[in-house]
Amino acid sequence: MKVSFLDRAVVTRGLVLALSAWVAFTIATLVHVQNAYWAAMPVWVVAQASRGVLLERALFRVVGTLLGAAVGFALLHVPAPPYVQFLLLGLWVALNGGLTHVLRGVHGYGALLAGITAAIVVVPSVLAPGASLDLATARVECTLIGVLVTTVITGLATPKSPAQAFFLQIRGLSADAVAYAAEVLRHGAPAMGAEKRRILAEISEVEASARLTLAGSFEGYRRLHDVDSLVVGALGVMSAAVALRPLEGAPAGREGTPVGWTEGLVPRLTSLAERLRSASDLPLEETSPIDAGAGDRLSRALARLLEANAALARPLEASRALPFRRELAVLAPHREWPQAGRTALASGASAFLAATLAHGTASPLVVQAAMGLCIFPLVLGSMALPQRVAPKLLTGVVAGAAVAALYRLLVQPVFPAPPALWWTLAPFLLVGGLLRAHPRTAIAGVDFNMCFMLASQAGATAVVSPLAIVGGSAALAAAAGLEAGAYILVPRSSVKQAEEAVGVIRRDLLRMVEPGPGDAIGDWRARGARQILRLSLHLGRAKDLGWRWPKGMLAVLSLGHAIEALHELPETAGGSTRAAAFGALRRLVEDPRGTAGELRRLAGVTPDAPLRQVLTDLADGLETSAELLTFG
Repeated sequence: MKVSFLDRAVVTRGLVLALSAWVAFTIATLVHVQNAYWAAMPVWVVAQASRGVLLERALFRVVGTLLGAAVGFALLHVPAPPYVQFLLLGLWVALNGGLTHVLRGVHGYGALLAGITAAIVVVPSVLAPGASLDLATARVECTLIGVLVTTVITGLATPKSPAQAFFLQIRGLSADAVAYAAEVLRHGAPAMGAEKRRILAEISEVEASARLTLAGSFEGYRRLHDVDSLVVGALGVMSAAVALRPLEGAPAGREGTPVGWTEGLVPRLTSLAERLRSASDLPLEETSPIDAGAGDRLSRALARLLEANAALARPLEASRALPFRRELAVLAPHREWPQAGRTALASGASAFLAATLAHGTASPLVVQAAMGLCIFPLVLGSMALPQRVAPKLLTGVVAGAAVAALYRLLVQPVFPAPPALWWTLAPFLLVGGLLRAHPRTAIAGVDFNMCFMLASQAGATAVVSPLAIVGGSAALAAAAGLEAGAYILVPRSSVKQAEEAVGVIRRDLLRMVEPGPGDAIGDWRARGARQILRLSLHLGRAKDLGWRWPKGMLAVLSLGHAIEALHELPETAGGSTRAAAFGALRRLVEDPRGTAGELRRLAGVTPDAPLRQVLTDLADGLETSAELLTFG
């Protein structure tokens, strides 16, 4: 649906944003804060679509700014040569750049601001070494003014987070997971490949946004445990169904389970899926619609899914008093460690080199460019796919810097002081507010406004030549072009991120097959589902992969369960067969199909029925997940 700039919602939100920025700047000039234009800058990034995210973003902007200002001031007073101080700055920026991929939701925003603010304090000090305390203080004062004004004015016009709609969405996806399980038992997993990809991609996207959707609410954060449990339950139901019918043409029954038992289960699962899709608050006190003997994993996964659904369908306190035992799953945090390392290296090196270059030249133009070279790598590096945002960021920066140069050349010299200064700035803020409010220009609008305020230096009294004004704007735009161009020309690869997720899966499985697994089994319980979600998230974003998703994304969870079951068997079970099985499993990555064949051979010669069943499950899991295990 196309949205016009004259749309009422866009105009209203644009006016609110412009008013917030104008009031913040006005207050900062009235109290004579240095660099008062900084006060308007928080408005454009703190303002969000929901009140909860706005409040948390405001909080973490203040915390990050305070911490970054303190660190920046401390770095400048380290008794060491300037280049050592710049090296320490690079390490601090690298740390916070990496944390943006470790701290999820709004929390990473605090780390982002801590890195940016330290650079803002340190880099300009090469031109005025004695002004570091004034810069740090002004930065904090302007941030507090901007955040307070934004929270009060914008917060009143911002709706609450759509928590209930989110809960309905995740419950709907859990219903899709149950329906998928029914269809897998009816037709087999290969026939449901497209539906599996859709469900996994949507669950991973929704789960990744959960902390943003529920931000700003104590109840929302307490509900995250239920969301995690629901996600694990949904993946468990899907993978259990695949394990019950792992290969096309294979019988649905298992040893000790009557063949044809799925005939009665399929309609019951279908009925349950329809019930979960209902928006009404239906009681779901039963733990499972099937007997555990028919499929123990499927029964337990359904119980978990139903319990989490029942909790999310009721008020928080009521959900704590449900008449059945709630089994909350542990889902490892979503942390992109490889990407954190790359972002840390790029942003830290850029900050060190930029500060060193600024110090070596002592040129105001180079200092302006160095500021951009410290800020833009952090901003872009913190994103999942910066190549998609880089063109918009570059457009916004170039446009904002160009308009700022015109403002400084043509308007500000005529109206240099308040109150005329306030009113001449208002039209530019209004245009910026509309750009920020419109969905199509929102991303570029942020950078337009930030760079307009930064390059215009509205309210500054120092006399600057026209060449210096144009040069300063050009330097900021050049820094943006350098950083954005790097991501456009060498884009971050979703396929590589998917391969990294598979690498973690392989590593965790190999840890589990060691004679003394230690914490490996517990880590797999927490990380197995997380890596499947992470893999689905990256594959869903990889347009070039298309339909070439590796098979076995759900079967690998069954493989982990089977390895755990092998550990739980008595050491005396099957004599040397159990030890031989562990030995064969050490080759599960390099030759999954060959390993499966060896396990089937062992299953055929062992007289121990429980061990024979586990070995068969291991072989099924390896054959079904072979394509995933060799992915990349």
